[in-house]
Amino acid sequence: MILNAEQLMMRETVAQFFAERAPISRLRALEHEPIDISYDVELWSDMVALGLTGITVPEVYDGLDFGWLGLGAIAQEAGRCLVASPLLSSVVMGQNVLLNCGSRAQIERYLPAMLSGDSTSTLALDEGRAFDPDSIVVAERAGTMSGRKIRVLDAPMCSLIFSVARRESGELGVALVSADSRGITASGRRLMDLHDSGSVVFEALQTETIEWLEGLDIRGGLQKTLDQATAVLAAEMMGTAREALERTVTFLGEREQFDVKLGTFQALQHRCAQMYCELELADSAVAAALVALDHDAQNTSSLVSSAKALANDCLTLISSESVQLHGGMGVTEEMDMGLFLKRSRVCNQLLGSSSYHRDRYARLNGF
Repeated sequence: MILNAEQLMMRETVAQFFAERAPISRLRALEHEPIDISYDVELWSDMVALGLTGITVPEVYDGLDFGWLGLGAIAQEAGRCLVASPLLSSVVMGQNVLLNCGSRAQIERYLPAMLSGDSTSTLALDEGRAFDPDSIVVAERAGTMSGRKIRVLDAPMCSLIFSVARRESGELGVALVSADSRGITASGRRLMDLHDSGSVVFEALQTETIEWLEGLDIRGGLQKTLDQATAVLAAEMMGTAREALERTVTFLGEREQFDVKLGTFQALQHRCAQMYCELELADSAVAAALVALDHDAQNTSSLVSSAKALANDCLTLISSESVQLHGGMGVTEEMDMGLFLKRSRVCNQLLGSSSYHRDRYARLNGF
């Protein structure tokens, strides 16, 4: 990633911040919290104070407009520490579905509270077992909306829910509802990586409590939001992969077997070299996707799918190899390496698996 001076300064600041304030031990503490606590509120407040909520928001809306490459660099640093926060759910998905699908009046009404951290939001999209943004069943009928959304990030702690649903006309829409509205039940589910992926149930939600986003191109805006979120998630995965590889190389350089450092074994060196090559290749694809978002390139969606597929494969390889190279202790509760493996498996399914994005890449390129 070729960053400008301001982006580099922000990345260095965030890297130091996460190293000091968000070590993996802080993530482990969530395991002992109630299920509806998906992240550390104090940590999130400090992230807001750093200005992370406005990284990609245009200056006209009082954002920093650092660009997607800048946010990708920040996501990588978050990935290194496996940080649990609403950075993806609220800052990327919630804010940008509002920016991409909402009217100017709606943006000016809701965005300031998100930037200040007074409210957080999430995007409720998934309904089936696999990620499929084209398969939406939840719909508005006879003045009410009912149905269930799954894999909703940070569902119990958000104050605003952007739910993709079909309007009475049959057209796709994005419904903005308050999380405390009557007829909504948001529940949390802590996954094996200690991050939250809950569900939102609508039970005869009255349509007068729903505000539909009024942008001119809802479908296009939603697709743009998903591309942005997918690219940022891929960047986070690259940070996780790089941290896992660096920890493994350090371990091999320190661990001895029969009075010989494991790092001197050529077979293990070859495995680390292979991981490094795959990491650099995937990292280049992710950078290309982020740059495409910054320049609104025509082939952005193709580059995003390429990046996510390669990021899935890369993190799967590195997390699996890292656990093996640590030996039996790699999956013990005392070591953090097992969490890198678990985070990999969760991220692989979030916002599309490798097979989904390979198929999408092929379709977008005419195959």
